[in-house]
Amino acid sequence: MITAYVRSNGTLNSVPVEPHGVIPEEVVWIDLVEPTPEEERFVDEALGLDVPSEEEMQEIEVSSRLYQERNALYMTATLIIGADTATPGRTPVTFVLVGHRLLTLRYATPLPFRVFAAKARRHSVPSSTGEEVLAGLLDAVVDRVADILERVQGQLDTLSGEIFVREAEHGKIDFDEVLRRVGRNHALTAQARESLVSIARLLSFLGRPSDTKLNKNFGRGFKTISRDVMALSDHASFLANNINFVLDATLGMINSEQNGIIKIFSVAAVVFLPPTLIASMYGMNFRVMPELNWTFGYPIAIGMMVVSAILPYWYFKRRGWL
Repeated sequence: MITAYVRSNGTLNSVPVEPHGVIPEEVVWIDLVEPTPEEERFVDEALGLDVPSEEEMQEIEVSSRLYQERNALYMTATLIIGADTATPGRTPVTFVLVGHRLLTLRYATPLPFRVFAAKARRHSVPSSTGEEVLAGLLDAVVDRVADILERVQGQLDTLSGEIFVREAEHGKIDFDEVLRRVGRNHALTAQARESLVSIARLLSFLGRPSDTKLNKNFGRGFKTISRDVMALSDHASFLANNINFVLDATLGMINSEQNGIIKIFSVAAVVFLPPTLIASMYGMNFRVMPELNWTFGYPIAIGMMVVSAILPYWYFKRRGWL
């Protein structure tokens, strides 16, 4: 699907474009979503570009993601999708600056695109050129990553509170659920770091000396976004370390709980070992066993077994092993 955005009365208005139509001259942003081969050829011919394929967008080499060709800048970044769902993911998005127009190529709909488009329709935001639209989109992407990291931080604080509290206050901890939540937060943090790295590379590519000069105001705006990306990258690294700590703490608590269970079984085995020994001795089938003829032999044997069980338990309790 091809959607063209035209600047009108301080807002961006979307205009559908058919593959056999004409792209208006006043268009500043062309959004190409899951294009068909016919739509790709139309955009290539209309703008004089060579739009990369989906496979080419997913390549990890910097030279395949950031390059200049025929006075057009091709930049591919990795964005997060589905962060509010149980299965967050990532998708590559290509930004192409040609002249003062911006072309975006994507095969998913990240939330920042919807937010920026809706804001541009309702409010007067800088969007008179492709460079301004690119800056607005990148700013929306960085804001989205910041929101995701803030949510991860809040969930980690909650997890830490649940792990390091007494069970009597909050009930028994479900460590399986804790590990699943730690895994989800780790996945979100890793995807956020990957997205920030790709955006930092994109901004560095924009700021390098080239034949295509950007306006000084745009350059300052991109530098501001770059500083935000660096700050968020540091915060994401901090969260990654915090997640590792929470994971280690969870595994330590699980290990401690298992050790407590093993200790109980060990103590129970030691407590019941002497009574078992006594019962085994008097359970032997020898003909000559004087104790079998005792009148009080049975209660004496029971008493010996009870005393032999109480003594180890008392000793362990006194030593503080229970």
